[in-house]
Amino acid sequence: MITQLNNNPPYPNHESKVGRLAWKRVEEFLKRPDFNGFTKDDLFIMNFIKKAWGQDIAALSNMAEAISLRHRHQHLDLVSAKSLMMAAIERALHKSVSPYRKNISAINDLGSHGYYLEHLNIILGNAASIGVIQYENLNLRISEHLSEQSLAQTNAHAPLMPHVKMRWSADQAAILHSLWMCDKNYKTDFHKKPSERWLDHMKLNMTDEKTGLFQTEAMGIKQYSKQPRGCALSYLIYYASSFAPDVAQEQWRRYKEHMLIKKMGLLGFREYLMAYEGKWTPDSGPIIGGIGVAATGLGLKAASSMSDEDVMATLRGSLDSVIRICQGVSFIPGINVIASIGTDILASSILSACSFAEADIGNVNAQHA
Repeated sequence: MITQLNNNPPYPNHESKVGRLAWKRVEEFLKRPDFNGFTKDDLFIMNFIKKAWGQDIAALSNMAEAISLRHRHQHLDLVSAKSLMMAAIERALHKSVSPYRKNISAINDLGSHGYYLEHLNIILGNAASIGVIQYENLNLRISEHLSEQSLAQTNAHAPLMPHVKMRWSADQAAILHSLWMCDKNYKTDFHKKPSERWLDHMKLNMTDEKTGLFQTEAMGIKQYSKQPRGCALSYLIYYASSFAPDVAQEQWRRYKEHMLIKKMGLLGFREYLMAYEGKWTPDSGPIIGGIGVAATGLGLKAASSMSDEDVMATLRGSLDSVIRICQGVSFIPGINVIASIGTDILASSILSACSFAEADIGNVNAQHA
């Protein structure tokens, strides 16, 4: 359990029961002995496909953020924080999560695994922020690789997966955020040139004319490539808030104007603009009354990075209501699998990161300054 420091309560005053249960699940997952990969009991998506489809490394990335933030706010002592962070790193490097067939230290060319590397780099950046620096050389190596990969592309979007042509703007923002973290921790300069190139490309070539929102996919592969999508914008705004705060603020203003809606008493972000007839996709999660589950969940993190207390509080209330329902029916056969989308380890990791991000109003990334 969390060690109490300086007579602080074990949880912040604003953290709900939903948030406490989310952190408990994360903590239990990281303390689980003999880890041998994520299972369908951990990740909602694995009830439908065998592979975790990147949600495993994304969950671990959010866990690392949650650990770092909890320690920053003195609700997790340093010994416990380092122990949990090491567990997150070990799981991220595990053969079931890593796309490499050998230990990453034995890989000469890190290749086109940008999606995995962005999140591994974020984990290592959060680790360094609490003094876990055993992986400094790996952090620097990945950062150099991702910087070079970004600069080598005319559209400033690094490849994300081998044999996959799509390049998501939100993932490039996460790559740049990971470089920014490395620069803050180790006084390097990996993020500046690729971030300038990426921002220029987004403004000139990937901005929706009607809304001013950034488009989703840089290669034009999908029907939705030129559409602003909710899950992508929530993700992009959160990560861009570190290396391009003014751009993130402008996108947030437009995002709220065009995609924030209220349905059935719940506030949430649309996954697609009103005029676009998009269908449910595994990366967006279900779309209910136009509201995207992933867009809204990640939107809470974006709101915290934008210091938008009003939206943050309302989104928190809406999400807590939905997740309480999911928790309440999680033991009912036939419904429990669907309900797990709000309670699985990815959702729990995101909520855990959000709880203390809200306590760090002004800039969720200030922990790395």
